[in-house]
Amino acid sequence: MSVNLDLLLVVLNVSEENINLFTVRHSKKAKRLIFNPSIRHGFEIILPRFYDDNWVLETVRKSKFTIEKRLAEIKEARRGLRPTLITLPPIGKSWKVTYRGINHKDSDEVVIETSTTLEVPEKALDVFWAPMVLQKWLHKKALQYLPNHLDNVSSKLTQSYSRVAVKKQKTRWGSCSIKRNINLNRNLMLMPFECIDYVLHHEVVHLKVLNHSSKFWKELGGSFPNYKKSLAQLKYIERKKLPEWALV
Repeated sequence: MSVNLDLLLVVLNVSEENINLFTVRHSKKAKRLIFNPSIRHGFEIILPRFYDDNWVLETVRKSKFTIEKRLAEIKEARRGLRPTLITLPPIGKSWKVTYRGINHKDSDEVVIETSTTLEVPEKALDVFWAPMVLQKWLHKKALQYLPNHLDNVSSKLTQSYSRVAVKKQKTRWGSCSIKRNINLNRNLMLMPFECIDYVLHHEVVHLKVLNHSSKFWKELGGSFPNYKKSLAQLKYIERKKLPEWALV
């Protein structure tokens, strides 16, 4: 006997609708059985280089409740990939979102936008197509808004920068280099104005003090007195409120 996906699906009694969410992979580096759930790859079971079939089956059987719980979390997160309403707080606008089907081989990435609606293309066999298209739409909105607001803040603080870039960043909301280049996270468009204002003031102050010393925080407090409140709000939204479609 050799453990494979079909055998594990039987042990877990996986329904037909959930079969595509499971994968099995052998790893030469793994020293133990690993469960690796993720919104993009589903529930991956990683088998170590050396293992006993019965041990794997029994471990999976005993972990059935945990696996089902993680699977439910993945499915719930994937529902967030198909939003029905999108709001961009800094510009005070919301759109109702509808979807149009396209052929799997098509490359239609056009979002049809009105003042109140977005029509988004989606592929029946690719749950990540619509969020990818929405991220491109969001990126354009960020390019239209963030550099202009950065100009206002840099003028107010009389600190000039070399260039600004809007990027998809996973761990940073903004950054400033020694060459006076500023990077901004496009997902700032999903934040309240106060959070965006904090990030932009933070990066512009770095043009004067390129570290996080006490001098930096004193300078920031002088130009943005409520920075602690906005920073706390930013961290809360970062942990709890950002939509899945913007993160995958």
